[in-house]
Amino acid sequence: MADMPPRADGPDQASAAEPRETAATTTALIVNYVRHHGGEAAVHDLLAAADLRHTAAELTDPARWYSYETRIRLFEAATEVLDDPEAAFKIGATALENNLAPAIVLLVRALGSPRQVYRQLPSAVTKFSTTSTMEVVEAGSSQARISFRLHAGYRHSRLDCAYAQGLISTVPTVFSLEPARIEHPACQSDGHDACIYDLSWQARRRPWQRSRRDGADTELKALRAQLASLQSTASDLVGSHDLDQALTRIIERAASAVIAPAYLLAVETPGADTPLVHRAGLDPVTAEDMAIRLLGGEDLGPHVVVVDVATARRQYGRLAAVYAADQRGLRDERSLLSAYAAHAAAALELVLALDTSRRDEARARDLLTLAHQLSVTTSEQEIADVVVRMTPTISGAPRASLLAWDAGRGSLRGLAAHGGTEQTRATLLETELRPDETSELARMLTRRRPTVLRSADVSPVLRSVLEALDTETVVVVPLLAGDTLLGVLTATENNPAPPGWPDAEAVERLSGIADQAATALQNAHLVTRIRHQAQHDGLTGLPNRALFMHTLEREIATSESDGGVAVLFCDLDGFKQVNDQYGHAAGDELLRQVAARLRAHLRPGDLVARLSGDEFALLLRGGDLDLGAGDVANRITDGFSAPFRVDGRELRISTSIGVAVQRASDDGGHLLRRADAAMYVAKQRGRNQIVLDGETPRGGTTSRRSAAQLRAGLDAGEFALYYQPIVRLTSDLGEPRVTVVGQEALARWCHPELGVLAPAAFLALAEESGHVADLDLWAVRSAVAAAVDWAGSGHPFHVAVNLSAQTLIDPRLRACVREALSANDLEAGSLTLEVTESRALVDLPGVVEQLTQLRQLGVRIALDDFGTGFSTLTWLQRLPIDQVKLDRSFVATLDGSDRAAHLVEGVVALARSLDIEVVAEGVERETHLRRLHAVGCELAQGYLFGRPTPTAMTEPSTLH
Repeated sequence: MADMPPRADGPDQASAAEPRETAATTTALIVNYVRHHGGEAAVHDLLAAADLRHTAAELTDPARWYSYETRIRLFEAATEVLDDPEAAFKIGATALENNLAPAIVLLVRALGSPRQVYRQLPSAVTKFSTTSTMEVVEAGSSQARISFRLHAGYRHSRLDCAYAQGLISTVPTVFSLEPARIEHPACQSDGHDACIYDLSWQARRRPWQRSRRDGADTELKALRAQLASLQSTASDLVGSHDLDQALTRIIERAASAVIAPAYLLAVETPGADTPLVHRAGLDPVTAEDMAIRLLGGEDLGPHVVVVDVATARRQYGRLAAVYAADQRGLRDERSLLSAYAAHAAAALELVLALDTSRRDEARARDLLTLAHQLSVTTSEQEIADVVVRMTPTISGAPRASLLAWDAGRGSLRGLAAHGGTEQTRATLLETELRPDETSELARMLTRRRPTVLRSADVSPVLRSVLEALDTETVVVVPLLAGDTLLGVLTATENNPAPPGWPDAEAVERLSGIADQAATALQNAHLVTRIRHQAQHDGLTGLPNRALFMHTLEREIATSESDGGVAVLFCDLDGFKQVNDQYGHAAGDELLRQVAARLRAHLRPGDLVARLSGDEFALLLRGGDLDLGAGDVANRITDGFSAPFRVDGRELRISTSIGVAVQRASDDGGHLLRRADAAMYVAKQRGRNQIVLDGETPRGGTTSRRSAAQLRAGLDAGEFALYYQPIVRLTSDLGEPRVTVVGQEALARWCHPELGVLAPAAFLALAEESGHVADLDLWAVRSAVAAAVDWAGSGHPFHVAVNLSAQTLIDPRLRACVREALSANDLEAGSLTLEVTESRALVDLPGVVEQLTQLRQLGVRIALDDFGTGFSTLTWLQRLPIDQVKLDRSFVATLDGSDRAAHLVEGVVALARSLDIEVVAEGVERETHLRRLHAVGCELAQGYLFGRPTPTAMTEPSTLH
C-alpha cells in the first residue's frame, strides 16, 4: 500500500508481530474448507503442517489480518492435509458455501451483474490482500480479461494463483448463474509480468428466463449473517466498561461492517485537550496526522471511507476505513460502515454515561443492564417495555411511559407504561396526541428537546390527560434518530412531586435513556425493514414468493384435513402489450393497482402475493374451499371488469386463474404447481377464464370458441367505432393554431362480459381466425356513413380507416368502398384508407394493384407507422401514397432532441417534394406541437387534441 508500511500495528498483540497483508476473510475460507472436508482433526493437522502459532479461532476472526507468508503456508498445508492438488482453487470456488464475508456478498449483489462486479474487482482485491494489484484489461457482457500481479519482494505461489482463479470464477454464482470459465494463458510463476485470466460466463438471463428465486436465497442468507454480525458486535461493544476498551473494540470489530486494510478512529472527549486516536494497519505518526485532518473535516481522498460516530445528542468523532492511495472501496460501503458507527456511538454514549455516573453504582449497573437488554431486543414493543421498566430505577421517577410517533397518522400513541395504577396505565396506552390539538406537542416537534409540562400551563386536551393520570408535572424527552422523531419518553412523579423536581441531573439521565431507546428503536426499525424487504415485493408491497411458500407450508402443516387450504394462481392477460404500448412505468403502475384490487377481494385470514412479473397467487384458508375458492375467483374476474386508470388513460385487463384445493399428499410446492398448471389450461381457453385443477385442456376448442364469439359479436353488432381527431396546424401571429380537419376511426369490441375492448385484445384473434377482413369492411361502411352524418351537421371532415394486410388482398374491398361511397353520396376524397407499413405491402401479390385501383376511385391512401423499420425511399415512389403518418416514436423524442427535430423536418421536406402529406402521430405535449409547427408539419394527431371517443370531436379537447 502506497501510504502504509507493511508492518503497521494492529489492535491485538497476537497479530502485531506480522504484517497486515492478508485479511482473515481468506484465512477463514481456508480453515472452514478444511474443516468441512476433514473435520476438526484435519484443522489440527492444517495448523501443524503450516507451523503457525495462530489458533483456528484467530484465523477465522474477521477483525484480524495476517502476512502473505501465512496465507501461502496455509494453502500449502491444506493441499497436503487434504491430499488434493486442486484444493486452493476449490477454496476460492466454494467461498459462498464457506461463509464468505456477508458484507462482501451484499456489496457484490448490489452491483447488479457479473460484468459490473468484474469491473470493480481492483477495489474488491483490497478486501483480501495488500500484496497484489488487479487490473481489468477488458470487460464485456459475458467475457473479461484480468491482469493479476503480485508486488515485488514476494515469492509467487501457483496455489495463491489457483485460489484467485477459483474466487473470481464464483462471481456469477452470486447472481444464480453458472461459475465463470477461466483460461490462464500467462502466469507470474513462469516469468511473466503478471497472471492473465481470460473469463467467460453465461449472459444474464432474460426476466422471463430467470429462476423464481434468482439469487434471493444468497442475498437473504447474507442479510441475515450481516444482521447477526451487527447484533453480535453491538452486544460486544456494550460489554466494554471503560472508554479505552470501548475504542479498542470499535477498531477490532470494524471489519464486521467493512473489510479494509486499515482503520482509524478519532474521538474527542469532554475535558480532554487532545483527541483519542485508535488505529489498525497504520503507523502512529501517520495515524496522528490523519486523525487531526479527519476531525477537522478535511477530505482525505477517495481511498478513505469516512463516517461520523454520533448519536442524536452529540458527535463523538469520526471512523475511517483506509485503503491504499491508488485503491478504492466498493460501492455502498459507506452505508454499511455508518450502521456500524451507530452501534459504536451508542457504546460510547454508554461508556461516557457510566463515567459521569460513578457516584451511583446501582444506577450505572442499571444503565448497563438497559443497554444490554436493548442490544438483544429487536421488536418495538419489547424495547418500549424494557425502557419504561428500567426508567424509574435509573431516573428516580416512579412512573414512566413511552409514546411512539405514528408518521402516517401524525400523532403520538401510547406504547408502554410502568408505575401508577392499572387505570392510569390503561389511560396512557389509550392516549393519542396530535400537534393540531396540543400546542405543546407542536412546539416539541419543532424544538426537539426535553420539555417539562405542568398541568396549570398546558392546553385543555393535555390538561385532561394529566388529570386522568393524577399528576401535575411530567418530563417529556423526544426519541430522535438524526432528524427523525421516533416517539417520546415521559417520566412522572407521584403527587405531590418532591420540591425542585425535576432537576438538571434527572433530565440528563432521562436524556441518556432516551438516546439509548432511540438507537434501539432505530435498529429495530432497520431489522424490520430488512426483514420486510427480504419477504415482500418492492413494487407492490405484497408478500413475495419466499414468504408465500413459507406461509403455505405452515398452513398445510397445521391444517387438520384435506381441503383446509386452497391456492389461486392468477396471470394477467395481455400485460406484455401494456408494457410494449405504454412503457414499463405504466406497467408498474398497473401492477400496483392490480395488487390493490386483489387485496380488496381477500377474505379474513387469506393472503395474496406477487410471485414474479405479472403472476400473483392467493392463499385461501378455512371454510368449504371447494366452493369458496371458486367464489373468490369469480369475484376477482368480476372486479377486473372495471377499467384501470393509468396516466390519465383507461386500461382494461383481465386475468386467467387456476384453482387448486389441498389434498392429503400435497406439500406447498406441489399445491402451487397444480394451481399453476390449471392456470395454463385457463390461458389455453382464452382471456378471463377460471379453471379448477383436474380439468383437462381441450385442444383446439379455445381458438374455435373465441373465434366463434368474435364472429357472433360482428353479427350481433357488438362492434363500434371510436374517433380520434386529426388537426391542421396553421399560424396565428406566430403561434400554432389548431383546426380539426378529420377523424381516424378505431374499432372497439363492446363485449357483453369484458366491457369495451381495444384492438390489441381482438385483432390478433381476428387475423388468426380469418375474420379481420369482415371487421375491416364493416369499419369502412360504418365510417363512411358517419362521415355523411358529420357533413349534415355542418362539419365535413375526412375520415380515416385502418386496413390489415389480409384485407388489402380481399377481392371484396374495392366493391365495398365503391358501394359505401355511392350509397352515402360521399366524395371519395373524404375517405382515407390507412395501411400499416410492413413487408406485406410489397410481398403479398396484388397489394400494389389494389391500392392503385382504390386510388383511381378517388380514395386517399395513407402509410401508417412510417419509419418503424420497413420503409425505404423506393417504396414512396413505388406505392400509390397520398399521406404518411410519422410514427409516434419520432414525436416522443422532440422534447429535448434537436436531432429528432431535424429528422422530422427532413421527412416533411422530402414528403412535400413528392406531394405527400405528413401526419405526426402521438402528439401529447405542447412542446411537441410547437416543434412540429416550427419544422413545417401541417397535420397532427394525439392525446393533446383528443382521445378516441364514440362521437367525433369538432374542436380539440385541450386546445382552442
